[in-house]
Amino acid sequence: MSEQIPETKKFESFDGVRIAYYDSGGTGYPVILLHGLLSRAGAIGRLMSLLNERGLRSIGIDIRAHGNSDAPENSEAYLGQAMARDIIAAGEHLGLSEYAIAAYGLGCELTARCFNLGAPMTRAVMCGWGGPPTDQLDLYASEEWREQVIRLADGLETEDPETIQDDMARAWRGAADNNGTNRLALAARLRSGDSGEPGLDPRNISVPTLIICGDEDTSPHEFAAALPNATGKVVKGGHTTAARDPELFVAAADFLAEGLS
Repeated sequence: MSEQIPETKKFESFDGVRIAYYDSGGTGYPVILLHGLLSRAGAIGRLMSLLNERGLRSIGIDIRAHGNSDAPENSEAYLGQAMARDIIAAGEHLGLSEYAIAAYGLGCELTARCFNLGAPMTRAVMCGWGGPPTDQLDLYASEEWREQVIRLADGLETEDPETIQDDMARAWRGAADNNGTNRLALAARLRSGDSGEPGLDPRNISVPTLIICGDEDTSPHEFAAALPNATGKVVKGGHTTAARDPELFVAAADFLAEGLS
């Protein structure tokens, strides 16, 4: 669901890569918003509006290689938890002493990494990452995933998408072509192996956290049970469609406003 968002601004991250962000401004408590893979901040514009209505300050960020942010086409640019460090750098650029994070999909992984890197997070909403957290950690450490990454990257790099045989690779290529994501940058990120870097484990997140997943996706309750201070909520839809349920963003906004306003 897209909605009008503030003007695009950019800052130089820790390594000179320019990251785009969208700041509603104001004196409300800051909430950093992180979108999913193959998406951009505008996709969660509705949540920005709901947070603003509740007196909070919303700051949407285009993750590295997405939206209006720079998209390096070399794998080294994604190592060292670069995507998560961009988020922390954004908070520092804006002079935020603390903030909450609301995230979807890939953004949830970055939320976990930010917390483990010492980001001054006080509250979190994580949408689209359910089931036992160890499932994702084990997947990224597996040979199966390493082989899948090669197929995904090959599919993004090929000039002729009709030659792609792997179903997931075909879907990712189609999504990248449809939304204008730099497919070569995404391939470089995949080949970097950054998903398997240490720092992803979300079970350390001790701040109040709401986990939201669709009823056709993995269980948010299983995920929440593995965290020390989390609750789960189910909305309608699957991993890529749950954001169409208006209740997802309303629940996220209410949870954040309840603890931060």
